Amino acid sequence: MTVRAVVIYHGDCDGVISAGLYIRHFLLDYVPNNIMLKFSHPWRLNEDLEKSIKNLNTIEILILLDLAIGVNIANKLREIVKRNPSINIVIVDHHLSSTSVLKELQELSPRIKVLWNKVQSTPEVLAINVIRNLNEFEQVLIKVANVCEGGSTNEQHVREIADKIKLVLAVEPTNEQLIRGAVEAIVKGIEFWNSREFNEKYSKAKWLLHTLLKRIEERVENVCNWNIAIFRAAESIIYAGLFGIASSEFIKKIRQNMLIIREEREKIVLTVRTTNDQALEFCKLFSSKYANIAHITYGGHKEAASMTIKIDKSLDDFATIVKNFIREKFC
Repeated sequence: MTVRAVVIYHGDCDGVISAGLYIRHFLLDYVPNNIMLKFSHPWRLNEDLEKSIKNLNTIEILILLDLAIGVNIANKLREIVKRNPSINIVIVDHHLSSTSVLKELQELSPRIKVLWNKVQSTPEVLAINVIRNLNEFEQVLIKVANVCEGGSTNEQHVREIADKIKLVLAVEPTNEQLIRGAVEAIVKGIEFWNSREFNEKYSKAKWLLHTLLKRIEERVENVCNWNIAIFRAAESIIYAGLFGIASSEFIKKIRQNMLIIREEREKIVLTVRTTNDQALEFCKLFSSKYANIAHITYGGHKEAASMTIKIDKSLDDFATIVKNFIREKFC
């Protein structure tokens, strides 16, 4: 196997769909022997990017899909194109937090090609900019991705597919076989969400989401109309990638802003959901204020964002910092 194309994509619903659609339309000549697929997440992209291209001098094209590119990654990409004159890079994204960084990277065109639109999902960016004549299967997937990212539709079957894919991928965030298999199924035009295995995982995911929502309701604390729930490392492992979905579901019920603060390995993750488009602004303000005592990365959208924090504080001490910050900035 000689790797000539590397595709790194967000391991969530719209990331997987964007990877499948991109390969299906533009990289079939590389499938299966000349392509490397790697799912990632914005907080660990630097590590995954380094691993994916290390010692691979045969790469012709590197694709980054739905990964909320930040300053550090942008600098890394500049290094890559400078160091490897044979590599071209394509970035497709819709995260509002990436806007300024991606504008700067556009100056490196044609070595780095950027596709960005202020739309609901990354697959919709592809549909607007480069994919023409979508067939029925692909049209459904675009709608599914939009619903996964908080959009709405009157089509019941689209909502059902989106709910399945979003929940299963969230509850299995490290299952490489499952996530890669979903991308490969999209490339082949297979409705993977109807398989027996996928439906079994969906039943488990629904039960876990229900229990997580109960845990949030039991422990939520209100500070200046911001609802805060704290989860320790053991629970983070159990509920894996469901915290974002649970936060979005919870604010539909309470109609107030929501924060989940949790331990995850050697970091603290803050999930932010708001009813008034303050989520990304919250992350910007917090990062600016505490950059001197913590290493903070963040990304997302106006209504839904997250921060990854490395700080020499206990979970409880950090929660106190967050509460005091809310009192200072939002009361």
